[in-house]
Amino acid sequence: MATGTAASAAAEVTERNRGRIERARQLLGTIHEARAPFGPGNVLTPLNDLSVELANASSECGLLSEVHPDAEVRSAAEAIVRDVVALQTELLQDAALYDALGGINKSDPLAFRVVELTRRDMRRTGIELDQAGRELVRDLRTKLITLGQEFSRNIRDDVRAIELDGPADLEGLPADYVAQHPPGDNGKIRVTTDYPDAIPFMSYAKSERARRALSAASQTRATPRNLEILDRLLGARQELATMLGYGTWADYATEILMSGSAQNVRDFIARAYEATEESARADRELLLAAKRRNHPGATTIGDWESTYYTEQVKARTLGFDARTVRPYFEYRAVRQAILDLVSELFGIAFTKVDEPLWHPSVETFDVTVDGRPGGRISLDMHPREGKYKHAACFSLRVGVAGKQLPHPVLVCNFPDPDAASGPALMEHREVVTFFHEFGHLIHGIVGGTHPWARLVRVTEWDFIEAPSQFLEEWIYDFAVLRGFAKHVETGEQISEELVARLRSARDFARGQFVQRQLFLSAVSLAYHDRDTAGLDTTALAFDLAERYSPTEMLPESRFQASFGHLDGYTAAYYTYMWSLCIAKDLGSAFPNGFLDPVAARRYRDLILAPAGTKPAATLVEDFLGRPYDFEAFRKWLAPR
Repeated sequence: MATGTAASAAAEVTERNRGRIERARQLLGTIHEARAPFGPGNVLTPLNDLSVELANASSECGLLSEVHPDAEVRSAAEAIVRDVVALQTELLQDAALYDALGGINKSDPLAFRVVELTRRDMRRTGIELDQAGRELVRDLRTKLITLGQEFSRNIRDDVRAIELDGPADLEGLPADYVAQHPPGDNGKIRVTTDYPDAIPFMSYAKSERARRALSAASQTRATPRNLEILDRLLGARQELATMLGYGTWADYATEILMSGSAQNVRDFIARAYEATEESARADRELLLAAKRRNHPGATTIGDWESTYYTEQVKARTLGFDARTVRPYFEYRAVRQAILDLVSELFGIAFTKVDEPLWHPSVETFDVTVDGRPGGRISLDMHPREGKYKHAACFSLRVGVAGKQLPHPVLVCNFPDPDAASGPALMEHREVVTFFHEFGHLIHGIVGGTHPWARLVRVTEWDFIEAPSQFLEEWIYDFAVLRGFAKHVETGEQISEELVARLRSARDFARGQFVQRQLFLSAVSLAYHDRDTAGLDTTALAFDLAERYSPTEMLPESRFQASFGHLDGYTAAYYTYMWSLCIAKDLGSAFPNGFLDPVAARRYRDLILAPAGTKPAATLVEDFLGRPYDFEAFRKWLAPR
């Protein structure tokens, strides 16, 4: 990994990955030399080796562009990613490769799945267009990756802050938070839009003025630049989809997903929204009742106050104050608990190793699965300047059987025990996020055991969140929590009664939560399901908020400018709710509770380990013994 000065580190990253790209080009030349009869030996094996080289370059540089502390290295990594995409496009438009793949028979079903998926990828990259059409597709793909990188960079680099007049503006915040936010030299208290600052503040700060100001700062990040970039992204996507014979980018993006079409996504959003209406209505009445104690006659709940009043209802009505569980969730204890739980349930053991990476705070562990080498994981868990601002699982190295073991990397923004003046206490919702993202990491480890690089990832992206959402269930189980959740000052173990109230509080406002997610899903889809000429993304977002959002948007909101999923997921943000529907159904296969190691290993082997070797719907059917359905999701949304 890159070390030394920024310039030398950037040069090292560039040299290593240009070598990978050059080896990939040489392997493409080997394929061109192949002659019929075509088969795995003379076509798929060199293609697989080529794919590993490009995956390694793309994974390493895609990660470093989001996490490396030196801007020069991030820039060099972005350049490599653009070069990889250019070569991938060239590969996917290679007529000789397309014809050779078409000559491979079905004698090896797994190898033939690689053939089918690759030829499909090639058709979706313009292999059947004329030369002029293929060149335009190449130009558009290059444009999209460049714009997407700039869109993400602007979000990553734009941390905003508000200044508070004094301690009175911190009223309602936990004592540890107040201690970590002393007045500066100017007497002002600075609160940023980074998660460790923003999440507690929006949850507990009594000052509506301050909450509204922080919400406005967050919802205008990356403006105005990203508003213009988003317009260009949407236009380029529409142009590319049209070039390839699709009506809209939404049609193009959903064709290869579980949903299968943009219309099916619209139908799912409508069906899911209908299932929320009764519970969301009940949630809304409780939230308004809480708000009316401060604002008699209030008829709406704003974005800037939804989390605050949700916590108020939980405290007053359900007897649960989220501030009371924070002392039980110190970052290091939570991290160790997740490692221990995964070891117990899934037979995955972790041994810490000393591997210098891009930042000294990154922790790395060797992994074994059932006692066999399984690769490595790294945890980059705390905010810093120039780093990715949300939570995600990246890959430093994909796993390909017989070639290399996987090395997934968790990138989050949780409280830093080395930077805090007191214990690094987490909100329970941050603990849930930790478990969720660790689910992706486990998937990367146990799914990285297949010989074909094309099959080491789940084929349908709208299934990708289901295993992670399913892992969230464990963090509400008393048997799990009692093993590690101890009060940071007294050492007292969390009580079963407190966990019961935690679970009860979790059930509140799920209708509101799903409606918020469906609103974002509708925005993501609507931006991509129409002619983008003259599209006003802000006006459309406000129109959709009227239909779907359970809360009132700030008039100055331009949240789409920092909605990072509009780059990665494009039209498919609905993935989260589609996957959640499946995740709720997966729970039916744990009749003895989520700590059943037999069911957990079966889940590991049937859902996680196969990765892309089977369609996602087949994986779920293998596990459940039937096709998944909507009913568990509907039941979960029903009013309590």
